[in-house]
Amino acid sequence: MHDQWQQTWRLLTLENILMLLLGLIVVQHFSVIRWSTALVLCLLVAVVGLALIEAGIVWFRQRERQKTIDRMEAKLRQMSSQQFPPHILLPENDPLYSLSQAVNQLESYQRNQTRRAELQEKELMMIMRYLPIGVMVIDHHRQVQLSNPAMSELLSQSINSVAHLYTKDIQLYALTKVIEDTITTQKNQRATVTLTPAPNTQVVEATTVYIQNSRSHYQIVLMLYDITEVYMIEQMQDDFVSNASHELKTPITAIAGFTETLLSGAKEDPATLDQFLKIIADESQRLIDLIQDVLSLSRIRAQSTTRLASQTIKLKPLVDQELSLLQQAIQSKQLTVRDDVDPAISVTADVQKLSQIVKNLLSNAIKYNRPSGTVTVIAKADEMNWVLIVKDTGIGISADDQQRIFERFYRASPSRSQQVVSGTGLGLAIVKELVTAMHGQIAVTSQRGVGTTMTVTFPLKISH
Repeated sequence: MHDQWQQTWRLLTLENILMLLLGLIVVQHFSVIRWSTALVLCLLVAVVGLALIEAGIVWFRQRERQKTIDRMEAKLRQMSSQQFPPHILLPENDPLYSLSQAVNQLESYQRNQTRRAELQEKELMMIMRYLPIGVMVIDHHRQVQLSNPAMSELLSQSINSVAHLYTKDIQLYALTKVIEDTITTQKNQRATVTLTPAPNTQVVEATTVYIQNSRSHYQIVLMLYDITEVYMIEQMQDDFVSNASHELKTPITAIAGFTETLLSGAKEDPATLDQFLKIIADESQRLIDLIQDVLSLSRIRAQSTTRLASQTIKLKPLVDQELSLLQQAIQSKQLTVRDDVDPAISVTADVQKLSQIVKNLLSNAIKYNRPSGTVTVIAKADEMNWVLIVKDTGIGISADDQQRIFERFYRASPSRSQQVVSGTGLGLAIVKELVTAMHGQIAVTSQRGVGTTMTVTFPLKISH
């Protein structure tokens, strides 16, 4: 600015001197000028005064122009930091008018692009917020740049929105291995990872996407999809096939083995013949019971959508009737039965289904009880529901098995592996189906070596 001003001042002075000399030459041509000291001084004062006036005008214009340039410069700097000051407005005859228009257009374009990017980011965050899949974006410094609430929920911890190392959120080796394998191989990875072991099993499918932004910059998108339900269903299917095969194979093997033994000559001994025929009859009855239970389950499922044959009955006579049918088993184990069912309790229920429920619960309480143990039956009601409780003092059920005892053919490991108690493994599955069909709920509390309490709750009034 200073150099430019000095250059302008020199040019103005030289211009005035030249114009003065030209004027003097013209005047000298028409009349002789009588030079004197006063005249020379007057001319010099006139030249200096004229130069000062012109310099003032030029200085004022230069200053205004420089202010405009400074405003444009400041505006461009603010635009680079995502700030958008008002437009610079200049008259059309201003030398900087075209430049100001270009700067204003550039600002409008950048503002629109910024708003569009912000809108897209908000839409992306909104989508990620409600995605059922956990998403985490990790940069080339292994820092978390982005994550959604589903990821926090799956990892059971809040994730800081400020960039940080992903190892602060993910400590599970199997999951960190998937991420590190992605970085090492620069290829997408997929693995099934168990986040939480039993009994609160949680299994996810971990998928990584490797994105190469430049030669040294990359991003990894980690996605976790909760497949616990699918995993549990597959496990149940595998267990169902295994348990059903076991339950079918055991009696058939016994029948085939003893039949072959009899045909090989053992039938000649009357005592052995009677013993083996009794075993074959017992195993045949076991197969019949198994088939009847399977048919019962199919029938319950088929009838679950039909109307219940509900009627109001006294609960105690029904419980007493089922207990009388099980007297032989009760006596063989020398069990004590406490029937604490209030004779005044009347319930509205499908009698056939309720009888099956009571029979199966009592049968289990007897079978899995210890000798000289106790079976307690309690019934109570409030304004909304009535509850039937069957309690035994038997072998009990472990915490892991309690979550699966209502699965078909599932039997707690000790009773099955050691064959402590015979059974089809379908009794509680049938109870569960019947209770559900009657709009009720069933719960189990148990302790190994202490006993088991089964509680079924039904509404007093069944809505069809």
